[in-house]
Amino acid sequence: MSVRAVLSRRLALNRASARAPRLPHRFPRLIVMALFSMGTGVALVGCGGSGGGDDEADLISAFNVVGQSDYTQGSPNAGATAAATTMAQPLGNVAVDGQRLFVADTANNRVLGYNMIPDAPGAAADFVLGQDGFSGNLAGTTQSRMALPSAVFIGEGRLVVADSGNNRVLIWNSIPSATGTLPDVVVGQDTFTTSLSGTSATTFSYPTSAVIANGRLLVADQNNNRVLVWSTVPASNGAAADMVLGQQDFSTRDDDDEAEEMNRPASVWSDGFRLLVADSGNHRVLYWSLFPQQSGAEADYVIGQSDFSRSSAGTSSSTLRTPFGVAADGTRVYVADSGNNRVLEFDSFPISNGPAASDVFGQEGFSNNTANDNDQDGDVDDNPNQRTLSGPSGVFVYSGVLYVSDRNNNRVMMFPQ
Repeated sequence: MSVRAVLSRRLALNRASARAPRLPHRFPRLIVMALFSMGTGVALVGCGGSGGGDDEADLISAFNVVGQSDYTQGSPNAGATAAATTMAQPLGNVAVDGQRLFVADTANNRVLGYNMIPDAPGAAADFVLGQDGFSGNLAGTTQSRMALPSAVFIGEGRLVVADSGNNRVLIWNSIPSATGTLPDVVVGQDTFTTSLSGTSATTFSYPTSAVIANGRLLVADQNNNRVLVWSTVPASNGAAADMVLGQQDFSTRDDDDEAEEMNRPASVWSDGFRLLVADSGNHRVLYWSLFPQQSGAEADYVIGQSDFSRSSAGTSSSTLRTPFGVAADGTRVYVADSGNNRVLEFDSFPISNGPAASDVFGQEGFSNNTANDNDQDGDVDDNPNQRTLSGPSGVFVYSGVLYVSDRNNNRVMMFPQ
């Protein structure tokens, strides 16, 4: 049975069960991983990770890794120079459309493109954007260069890249499939050769996430403490935003923790009708149950805090520490809880403030937060593992797979959702 078939079957079973109460995740996820190993060539380890036995910590295992040759490697660019098989500090959500995968390889100042989603560890990218070839990683401010790209997104036939270091967002009007394909539109700058920051309807200060939803472009403008919204995807360079969230107007950049305010938002997700924002500096995720219609609109609910007007970091099932990525599959919400070295799963969109997570990736329970701690003894292990995370900065879900940008381990992990 193929990986895609297994995932499709599991997704169908999940829907049919109407989200019945979960068994402990060791049992169902191990069955799924066993199925993944059939005919895929992916080497999988049981729930015990490096050892075995019932006393081992019960963490969820990934079934694939990209950016490293195996699960125990974690050095940037595999301790050497940039290559088609390596990554350095991948940041933010990946982009997947069921066939292709794009990764913002941040410290290498590039985006890696895979024409087919890898089905074995250490797969090589097929092409690169932002560099002339796989061995280059110099930053630049041109139509063919990038500087610290933070996130990628595929939507409505376009590819969007938050090119953070250049204070801009790049848009390809069709999905690129070859090295050197140039973007069609730049937002945040009037031309492809400028990188000035600013606080206005046409400028950014270190944008870290950009998505398209229901014909709109949404950008997390991190250092301006806001999210900008274009009612239609810009077709010309330097287009002005139509709406701002987190501020009352386009010229202010104050940070605070009320329902209509933000502090260093890092990631956005929307299906066009609902909106989630990872409000990183406030250690929370903001949720609008109906897409806001005017600037400065208040969020309806908050994840990570018991109420608005709070911004404390925590390590529990209902608190967060510097969340950097957020995504949803239409029912469940996933948060890359970077400061706690974990990803939290919430079984539904919130209907009240401070909901508790239902599951966790990268840790055994909700009170642990040590990076790369496979045995959950509170000490960082010498090497990463297929069950551990270090500074996860992005999450994305598609067709039964959870993709995690495991930043400090310089890799992208794939987990059964």
